[in-house]
Amino acid sequence: MVASNVSTTVPAAAFYWEWENEGKLSRCTRHWANFSQMEAQYAWDDKGSVTVTNADGSEEVYTHDDQARLISKIDPDGAEHQKAYNDKGQLIAEKDPLGAVTEYRYDDNGLMTAVIPPEDEATTYEYINGFVSDVRRGKASWKYQRNRQGDVTAQIDPDGNATHYSYDPQGRLLEIRHPDGSRHQLGWNNLGQLLEERLSDGGQRKYRYDALGRQITRQEESGAITHYQWDAANRLAQVTLPGGATRAFNYNAYGNVTAERDELGRITRYEYADNLHLVSRRINPDGSQLRYRYDNSRLLLTEIENERGEHYHLDYYANGLIQQETGFDGRRTAYEYYLNGQLLKKTEFGDDGSELVTEYQRDAAGRLLVKTLPDGEEIHYSYDALGRLVNVDDGHWPLAYKYDLQDRLIEEHQGWGTLRYEYDSVGQLKHCRLPDGSKLDYRHQPGGQLSSIDLNGSRLTTHQFNAGREQQRQQGLLLSQYHYDEQGRLQAHSVSQRDKHLFQRRYNYDANGNLAGIDDSRKGNRSYHYDPLDRLIRVRGAMPESFAHDPAGNLLGQNDLPVANLANVKGNRLLMQGDRHYDYDAYGNLIRESRGTGQKLVTEYRYDCQHRLIGVSLPGGSTATYKYDAFGRRIEKNVDGHNTEFLWQGERLIAESAENRYRSYIYEPGTFRPLAMLDGEGPLKAAPFYYQLDHLGTPQELTDYSGEIMWSAKYRAYGNLAALDVSEIDNPLRFQGQYFDAETGLHYNRHRYYNPGTGRFLTPDPIKLAGGLNSYQYVPNPTGWVDPLGLSSNCPDDNKQPQAASPGSTTDNVVKQAGPSAPPEPPPIGQGYHNEVYGSKPVKPQDAVKRWEDFLGDGPYTNIHPRTGLPDNDRIVSADGKRSIRYGAHEMNSKPNKHHYHEETWTLDLINNVMNVDNTVIRVPLGSK
Repeated sequence: MVASNVSTTVPAAAFYWEWENEGKLSRCTRHWANFSQMEAQYAWDDKGSVTVTNADGSEEVYTHDDQARLISKIDPDGAEHQKAYNDKGQLIAEKDPLGAVTEYRYDDNGLMTAVIPPEDEATTYEYINGFVSDVRRGKASWKYQRNRQGDVTAQIDPDGNATHYSYDPQGRLLEIRHPDGSRHQLGWNNLGQLLEERLSDGGQRKYRYDALGRQITRQEESGAITHYQWDAANRLAQVTLPGGATRAFNYNAYGNVTAERDELGRITRYEYADNLHLVSRRINPDGSQLRYRYDNSRLLLTEIENERGEHYHLDYYANGLIQQETGFDGRRTAYEYYLNGQLLKKTEFGDDGSELVTEYQRDAAGRLLVKTLPDGEEIHYSYDALGRLVNVDDGHWPLAYKYDLQDRLIEEHQGWGTLRYEYDSVGQLKHCRLPDGSKLDYRHQPGGQLSSIDLNGSRLTTHQFNAGREQQRQQGLLLSQYHYDEQGRLQAHSVSQRDKHLFQRRYNYDANGNLAGIDDSRKGNRSYHYDPLDRLIRVRGAMPESFAHDPAGNLLGQNDLPVANLANVKGNRLLMQGDRHYDYDAYGNLIRESRGTGQKLVTEYRYDCQHRLIGVSLPGGSTATYKYDAFGRRIEKNVDGHNTEFLWQGERLIAESAENRYRSYIYEPGTFRPLAMLDGEGPLKAAPFYYQLDHLGTPQELTDYSGEIMWSAKYRAYGNLAALDVSEIDNPLRFQGQYFDAETGLHYNRHRYYNPGTGRFLTPDPIKLAGGLNSYQYVPNPTGWVDPLGLSSNCPDDNKQPQAASPGSTTDNVVKQAGPSAPPEPPPIGQGYHNEVYGSKPVKPQDAVKRWEDFLGDGPYTNIHPRTGLPDNDRIVSADGKRSIRYGAHEMNSKPNKHHYHEETWTLDLINNVMNVDNTVIRVPLGSK
């Protein structure tokens, strides 16, 4: 054996390759780094296969044909992925580990004409002069017209609506003309930098750059300007927000942020694991700390230590899928998968030794067919030929869906209720038929801004927008006017009736963006105060409040309650507050609250096998029971024999029906912000009442058509009702997405129940870490955040109705706005391009490393991927993050005469916040020494 070492050493990270043989027989046998997680050994045979043994002992096997094309890959768990090619080297079939085959077909010119998935209808392509002209799927067809350069000049959807594109002589997009006649225009300088946008709604944005091409200003439609400053290494050093507040960043030698200074001068610091460039410790402005560990061969997160010193553990299979996770409270969940990586089984372990097992059965396309619950109940899902969910059956409350040619939802059936939808030429909701037969008509200005909503042929509301923000709203005889500050935050809401001023609210914010005060002409003034972590600690006004937190963000004490000590919280479970004692079941669900003298006043909570609240027993003897549909939406509650049923529009409550009462709820389009309540069933009885909201979207008043206030409330900071000023009509809506249950005082919050008295949820977050480190916390602070789904908090401006596409959430059924993708010219705004070319000349092996150094420039180098920001063992990245060498398993495994690496040049598109890459393939044939 002839062995040699080739190493590329960079400060803080070093990568090494060991080779055997020379010339055409030269092969890499080992690849490692100066950190233990990266260690790969390669064993070759004479049939085109190589076995890769990773640092954890797991093995992967790659097999190539005689043209060095990958034909088989066997994962560490034994799953085999296979590929087949035609005589031209084009991929014609892929088989996944379960045998599902995706086929690809081509014409005589080598152009792809069809993609045939395992289960669904094929997508077919037609061409003119080598460019896609028609894409078909089922009965739907998307057509494309082009200019001589191949740029798309028109896209025609299946309903015949055309979107037109025009370009300058350099091929830069100048204008998009939408089917409603609105235009989106773009202006560029000679360097190809976007200088100006005139948006479809008439707004205008402007951008400016320095001599190095870095964006230095961004002007919004409102005229507000954000400034960007850069350091000598082209790293963002400071952002100056409209109004003058600044946020600044410091970096280490490898381009990682080490300190962030916020608008109030508070500093958050970051430390990194040796050589890995992964955050190992975050030091908060108050001195509290979070720690992170990455102990597996794929550099995946394995442990989090929170501010209280409690630990969250993550274990993985060799292929990188999560095997089990153990929470801060010790609660453990394990996962098993099909060979194709899709979830097969979830096992939850109770701290009493019990187990809850949920199993998933899927078709060849990976779609969920049957979900078997821990109690043996089954939920069945069915799909149409295009793979769209059409039926869900849990044996109790059937759900059904129907779509149009563009995959948009047009009918939504649930139990006894049905919603129907129609759309305009640009895909906006035009008509909605409610379950009681009432009809809503939505009208929009060119460019998409809502102009009015009609209810059963009569005007419900009118709206005026400017620079993308609502300026005025007419609700019956009431006129609301809205004013915003330079950062787009609601600054004032004034309400008048036929030129008679009724009331006004003004909102003030601190430099860090937290709500500092509300001046309310009806309800009095309040001011808000925060700790260094932006947690609310004090409210001053007619109803003063004070709050205390532990380091992990648990709300410990409120107002005159004695401040609980840290021992009263364990694993983020609140055990005691004041005279209230809390008990939990084996899975962390609150099952008992005891209060009063000797804790004799007891409320008990019962849950089903999916941790959904199904029953409550109250101290006075009252009882309540709750039922849910297959997606976990509450469809019924019964309180002491009195029944209420609920209907849903996706994730939003749309109607409730009880004895002698029927109500519908209308929302601002695409949000959880309530717009109106319709009291009464059917077009002849539905009477509108209008919501007046605060900056968070929380109802403050309900008014009738004449402007009379019919309901008005005062709240405490965490949503508890402090007083009802007016109660001529009942209103159960609270924080966005929440419904007040009078029987318990809880707020039903879609996936969980929220207790405004403690500012916490009763049950742990079902999405675990995706919802935050504290699984019971409502939001970081209740004056600036909301959680409409009971899953994950966000700022109010971002809480558009979520869209997803997997059974288990009703958002499977949200409208899909687009058909098959258009060709990649021009790249869609917001999506980076990848341009690949081949170098004109091959490079000799002995010259390759020197060429790498010349291409990358002076160090220090890293292995941080320029686009993802994560470590990538296949890349060496320049100090400025703009260039990288890619040389991984695929390149190493190529045949000697096709041996190569990649020189990548990255360009940051600040407008669309993406990294574009130009990739040059450099051949390094190993045929000679």
